[in-house]
Amino acid sequence: MKRILRRDYFQMDIPENRRIGNDMLLLDAQTFWVNSAEPFIANATTAIFVTHGSADVSINMKDYHVTGPAMIIFLEGMVVRQGAIAPGTRMDVITISKQLTDNILTESNMSTQLRAQIMHDPVFPLTGQQKVTVYFNHLLIKIVEMTDSPYRLEAATHMTLTLFYGFALNHPARLCQKMQNRSESITDRYFELVKLHYRSHRDVAYYADLLCITSKYLSQSVKEATGKPALQMIDDFVIAESKALLRSTDSSIEQIAESMGFHSQSLFGKYFKRVTGISPREYRKEAH
Repeated sequence: MKRILRRDYFQMDIPENRRIGNDMLLLDAQTFWVNSAEPFIANATTAIFVTHGSADVSINMKDYHVTGPAMIIFLEGMVVRQGAIAPGTRMDVITISKQLTDNILTESNMSTQLRAQIMHDPVFPLTGQQKVTVYFNHLLIKIVEMTDSPYRLEAATHMTLTLFYGFALNHPARLCQKMQNRSESITDRYFELVKLHYRSHRDVAYYADLLCITSKYLSQSVKEATGKPALQMIDDFVIAESKALLRSTDSSIEQIAESMGFHSQSLFGKYFKRVTGISPREYRKEAH
């Protein structure tokens, strides 16, 4: 059974002057931002330029109140919840496919550092010298809109790389400081492991063993880094995909339970209700 993430913007009918194939999309706030308590697993890199107004967002269990001008970045695999958005808020949204993101970061000599920095600080204000990032954003939008140019993808790729470098140049001290924080380092490694194994392993002890630390120490580290329990990260992944499958497929609940690694529909139902407060069947009925 095909796994469907909650939102795949590349499958939407986006005009040619707002997309470059399946590599890059330009979206507006009305299309992109959905105020919902439901998390989703990002299937692409997304850079959100909040030019005016404010919005609430949760990324990998950390809550942020973002006031423009500011930039939000999340990478493929991050768990995102979009909250309230203030009336009149304006934002430019650029979505970049995982393949293009990997190609861009491979071209740079700081792929690991950039990924780590975005994991730690996915939200940052655009003030002072950092306002140049807004200028690069406007240039990137203009490039995407140049549908008659044979060099559109190449130019957009290099401009995106420039944006990433600008992001890193504006926050070198914060990166060094964050990299020295052991709790956040453990939490990042925990996130990567959960992303790989959440369908088959839903207990914190399993990940603690992989990290060669105790469950108590892992739980303390995640709590210190995010303010939330370690188990919630596992639950967020499992529930995000389970809800996507319940909403977006006609597979039976038994089939979904099996695809998510549960030994029975009953166990899946109990887990789902413990986390969400309703049964899978009730959720599917409400979603439709």
